[in-house]
Amino acid sequence: MSKKYIVNKVGGGIMVPSLLPLFKKQLSFQIKNGYQPIVVVSAVKDVTDIIINFLKDLSQNKKTQKDISIFIKHLQNRHTDLFGTLEQPTDIIFEELTADLNNYIKQATNELEAKITAYGEKLSAACAAQYFSTDGLKSQAVLAEDIPIITDEVLKDANIIYEESEKNIKKYLKNIKTIPVVAGFTGRTSTGTTTLLGRGGTDTTACFVGAALRASKVVLWKDVGAIYSADPKLIKSARTIPLLSYDEIEEAGKIIQGKAVRYLRQNKIDAEIASLKNSKDKTTVRDGHKTKPGAKMVSFKKNLTLFSLRQGEARGYERLTEISDLCARYKVNVVLIWNDPVNLHVAVEDTSGLLNQLIEEVKNKFSQISTMAVHMVTIVGNFNWHDVNKFNQVLFGFDKEAMTGAFPYPQCMRMEGIVAAKHDIIKLLGKMHKIFIK
Repeated sequence: MSKKYIVNKVGGGIMVPSLLPLFKKQLSFQIKNGYQPIVVVSAVKDVTDIIINFLKDLSQNKKTQKDISIFIKHLQNRHTDLFGTLEQPTDIIFEELTADLNNYIKQATNELEAKITAYGEKLSAACAAQYFSTDGLKSQAVLAEDIPIITDEVLKDANIIYEESEKNIKKYLKNIKTIPVVAGFTGRTSTGTTTLLGRGGTDTTACFVGAALRASKVVLWKDVGAIYSADPKLIKSARTIPLLSYDEIEEAGKIIQGKAVRYLRQNKIDAEIASLKNSKDKTTVRDGHKTKPGAKMVSFKKNLTLFSLRQGEARGYERLTEISDLCARYKVNVVLIWNDPVNLHVAVEDTSGLLNQLIEEVKNKFSQISTMAVHMVTIVGNFNWHDVNKFNQVLFGFDKEAMTGAFPYPQCMRMEGIVAAKHDIIKLLGKMHKIFIK
């Protein structure tokens, strides 16, 4: 009889003293009910940022082995405070990290930067495995290099080579009788170079593992619970969403990484986004044929910048690549792109603090471009013509100069509207929620 797996993704927000004991109870419950739990962990909260900032410091300032020793001691204390006394496997990882940091001082390379960034997850896996084992949940740390999870050669946003990695993980876990605690976010190339799976990469690892093993489900444990129809801090009538399709969760953005959803869809694996404090407070993600039509959630983005470039200067999308490249250079996030008979529009979000420099360069490069501060409201669900018409009526009734609306197309999953920043976007959010969320 084949094993029944449940893959549990544990992010940094879960690895705190108040929640780890609750997670151990979930593991015990899964075992009691005949499942083989697998745990996929992120780095301890803030550790990845701490490592990245230290690497920046190393590359910009002259540092010594003493500075590295102080940094290592700081990381050790962070993990000891959370997990207790560290054992030999963790000590070995710290020794390897120290050696790689000393090599980074000598020659900073992108390959070494990716390898060092991945240590947050490695340390988390080693410490968590030790922590679970002390309470009788015999566990062992599993690194991406051990399996191995094979990726392409894009160092910081790698894609898993599925078929080869699926064979590897099935073979690796076949005879394991403990709880595997897998370091998320990381992989390696066929030649052994460490790679990172991009923002939200631990979701990708967990969903890949779930798909490869045909798991009963993947549970993404949260400290804040399920997905709501709107931010409950802003909209008092917001409610838990019990069910979303793969398409809907993709359109919602940032809840589960897009790459991760791809693996769920591939083998029709269910996922749950659940609260450790109340496991009934959850949202299930599954095959779209079982979801109801209509709106599921309403959200917004404030204080975006809208670039509008006259089509005479950028007919079709001739200049879109140039604008996108500039946004990438300044690390400014492109939120929405569309065109009309007159203008090409690009809405961007200042994710780096470099927006003003971007605006200056764009205006120098394109003589017929204008900028405007805007807000964006988004509704995710499964919509028909009637929904789209109603959305546009509400949007343009709120702002007569709204610059875009929703347009009906087959399998319309997302309706978006841009309004001028002078308007109260929270008021529009509340109005849309009241009308669309039944």
